[in-house]
Amino acid sequence: MKSVIISLTIAVLMATGCISITHYYSVKVLSSTRAYTNFESQYAKGEKDASRHLISYIHSGDEVNYLYFKSDISVPQGDKIAREALQSGKDIKIARIGFLMGGNNEADLSNLVWFFNKFRNEAFFKSAIQTWQQADDLVAQLNAIGSKAYNDARLHKAVDKSDLTQQINTISDQLTVKQQLFSAVLGEASRKVDHEVFVFDIISSIIILACSALLGAVMLRKLHLSQTLILEQNTQLSQLNERINAFAHSLTHDLRAPISSLTGLVTVLERERDIAQLPVYTAMMRETLELQDKYIQEVLASIRNDKVQQDEVCNLSELVIDLQRQNGFFAGGKQVKFVNELEVPELKCNVAGIKVVFNNLVSNAIKYADFSKPEQWIRIRSYHKDQHCVIEIEDNGLGIPPEQKSNIFNKYFKSGLNKKSMGLGLYFTKQAIEEMQGTISVKSLLGIGTSFIVSLPL
Repeated sequence: MKSVIISLTIAVLMATGCISITHYYSVKVLSSTRAYTNFESQYAKGEKDASRHLISYIHSGDEVNYLYFKSDISVPQGDKIAREALQSGKDIKIARIGFLMGGNNEADLSNLVWFFNKFRNEAFFKSAIQTWQQADDLVAQLNAIGSKAYNDARLHKAVDKSDLTQQINTISDQLTVKQQLFSAVLGEASRKVDHEVFVFDIISSIIILACSALLGAVMLRKLHLSQTLILEQNTQLSQLNERINAFAHSLTHDLRAPISSLTGLVTVLERERDIAQLPVYTAMMRETLELQDKYIQEVLASIRNDKVQQDEVCNLSELVIDLQRQNGFFAGGKQVKFVNELEVPELKCNVAGIKVVFNNLVSNAIKYADFSKPEQWIRIRSYHKDQHCVIEIEDNGLGIPPEQKSNIFNKYFKSGLNKKSMGLGLYFTKQAIEEMQGTISVKSLLGIGTSFIVSLPL
């Protein structure tokens, strides 16, 4: 897409540049043709005035008219000097001087010289130059007639005034034809330039509009793709942020149960008087820490993984054994009694998710243990029911007040029995179970105990 944008942009810039260059030269050509039109006007005026004053001189003999004739005829003669200088490739200064003698505006000199040099070999201007040269020859004849008439008058020779007048008028008429032809050639050149510039402008405008439209479409598509990508990235970031938040809450919550067990081990260790038993307890502590470190690594791996977690075969027996090692003691140092009744030893599920379920339900059973009873126990069962694996985690703890049972799975709900609770454990538990297409329910009697029933599809 980047190469397409660059190509279209280059095309637009090139077309715009071509238009600018074309307009520059078209303006220069039109300015030059205007300068030559003014040149032709001055040429014609000088020739007509010269003819008129020469006729007046022939009939009146007044030398003032002859002086006017010489002044007027110097206009086309100056243009002849300019033409010859340009044709022969002489110094441009001579051509400029000739054009100034021809009565041309000094501001037009550059255009007159440029146009002559630029188009001198073009057919249309070759024809104009040829006409110009023919007119110069007629001007030379007119000047010769004037000079002869002036010399004859000084020598008091008789002249045929009528014949001279007719010759002058004939030359003037011929010059008029040449001047009209010259103007027609320049006019045709101007019209041709106008037409070609118009056609080129239309083509360039179409190219610019087409490329601009394509460029706009490409940019809009790129913008749409960018917006889509940004939305996808925002979604991914939101999901990652949710996973990180869940990770933070989960670690905060799940680490507390093993810490409570470690606290219990420390209490037991402090009471132990037999030094030989110390390595046993420290080994149990090390094992608890290693299992928790393993759990943390698994959660970190799930956070880094952007893909949906795939189901794996989970060995429930091993999971329960690890769970008991991590949660073997109450905070006061009393050992937790576990009862295992696993009829389904393996289950295909999200291993990280099932660990969250077990950790939270067992840690809750430990938190809400009823120490007023002679024995505290946690029973873990698994069995088949209607193409499902049912897992029950039951305890003989304090139980859940009836009015709280409908809220225990809500986020941040805290039971009044545990002031240190964050209200996240059962929320994460239900969330993990629902992600595995399962269900969870609870049975509880206050003062008797609680049983959480988890049903997962096989």
